[in-house]
Parts: sequence; structure tokens; C-alpha cells
Amino acid sequence: MSVEIKFIGSEDPFRYEDGEGREYRYVTNDNGTLSIFEKEMGGRIAKHEAPIAVYGPAAWFSVSGDPRTTADAPTPRVRSF
Repeated sequence: MSVEIKFIGSEDPFRYEDGEGREYRYVTNDNGTLSIFEKEMGGRIAKHEAPIAVYGPAAWFSVSGDPRTTADAPTPRVRSF
């Protein structure tokens, strides 16, 4: 799904659109920033992967779309002894 952001002072929302085999996810951080992540269709977003964009708390008003969840993280590997 795409992610749609409404910025403060702007009438038209901005969209990160699905396409070309990519999906977008967002995270609202504790400090009020908004992070946008990109992943390949059916792929995963690594735990420490850097976002493709970060918006400060004074820049955006609302966001809709798919949030980043634990389902987007890679499956942990189990090591045997």
C-alpha cells in the first residue's frame, strides 16, 4: 500500500506510491518524527535499516497507509549448538 502524508500548511497530500515492485511503510517515532521505509514486494525491512525519508514533528499533520510492523522484519535465524 502507499503511504499518504498531509503536511502542515499544504492542502494536497504527498504520496509514496506502490509500484515497480516496491511497498512503503511508515513509523511515528517517540520524538514526533515520521520515518518512511521502502521494501521490495514480499521482502523484509531489516531491524536497523535506515529510512528513505524522515520528517520533523513540525512538518507533518497526519499520515495514513501501512505502518511498519514486526511482520516486515526478517525472520530471526535459530542457531544450533
